[in-house]
Amino acid sequence: MKLLSTEHIASLDKSDMLGRVMAIPQHFSEALTRAQGVALNLSASSLNGIIITGMGGSAMSGDVARGLTLDALTLPLQVSRSYDLPGWVNENSLVIISSYSGNTEEALSAFQMAQARGAKIICITSGGKLHAHAQQNNLPIFPLPTGFPPRSALAHLTVPLLMILNRLGLTPDPAADINETRLLLEKLRQQWGPASEGANNLAKNIAQALMQRLPLVYASYGLFEVAAWRWKEQFCENAEILSWHNAFPELNHNELVGWGLRRELDQHLQVIYLRDRQDHPRVQKRMEVTRELIARSSSPALEFWSEGHAPLARLFSLIFLGDLASVYLAILNGVDPTPVKKIDLLKERLEQFHG
Repeated sequence: MKLLSTEHIASLDKSDMLGRVMAIPQHFSEALTRAQGVALNLSASSLNGIIITGMGGSAMSGDVARGLTLDALTLPLQVSRSYDLPGWVNENSLVIISSYSGNTEEALSAFQMAQARGAKIICITSGGKLHAHAQQNNLPIFPLPTGFPPRSALAHLTVPLLMILNRLGLTPDPAADINETRLLLEKLRQQWGPASEGANNLAKNIAQALMQRLPLVYASYGLFEVAAWRWKEQFCENAEILSWHNAFPELNHNELVGWGLRRELDQHLQVIYLRDRQDHPRVQKRMEVTRELIARSSSPALEFWSEGHAPLARLFSLIFLGDLASVYLAILNGVDPTPVKKIDLLKERLEQFHG
């Protein structure tokens, strides 16, 4: 894999996105230390619900937190990707504004709406207008390190949310799970990092398999759907290719029918299964049958299993694999994985119509 040698990667990866991904294990320990230092005097006893609002990688951390607590929380928790807040948000609600830059216009709009409704507010940000507004109003701030592309700060964004839910008395202390995740990713980093060659480097193998193909990433509903969504987003932003994601069992009730009629198009698609040992037994059976049906018109599905014990570790074992694969695919595509020029252009155009 000469195109994925460390020298060739460095020649294209000008802003060291690969270095950011490889550092995710220590991001967890750094984020835990930082979050433990933030005081939070709030109880869940008077809350009617929690909403985490943000966009992109900042919102993905909310999906992680929601997925991890989906079966345990007795209090509603919702993730919002919008300028607005749901109608139920009021003075008894907790609104967590997650914006890495602190300048995301949708997050700032939600902040203003939360203020107007008298909601309790916590901010997670590295600075910007959100940090300034929170300081002016004496609101709790979980600070993030600066200088990251937001999508590469997922661990930094996720840990504060896990700590907030624990401080509210809704979940156990996440410190042990965070430490397990760090240790597991350190081990996987040796297997999938740029210096590793051969069949054991799944991340490089995935990138090679996706040359000239568009990935469709499938997982089970709930926690591991978050991993599929993350893979899709990273393929789009890092590797600059279109990608899709979906979840079982829902995709069996609609998307499955779309396979087979245009086989000349299906041949350009590559299904990727993200699997976990705790997938529902009926979902596991659905995956097997679906694999057989799709293989009639396209290449066999690729399949990757989570590793680890704690749900957080198992989830991030797959997220880490997808992040690395997306960077390697960017290199194979001949692009720098960090710039998002189309998003920057969109923001510039929108600024012309501001206000």
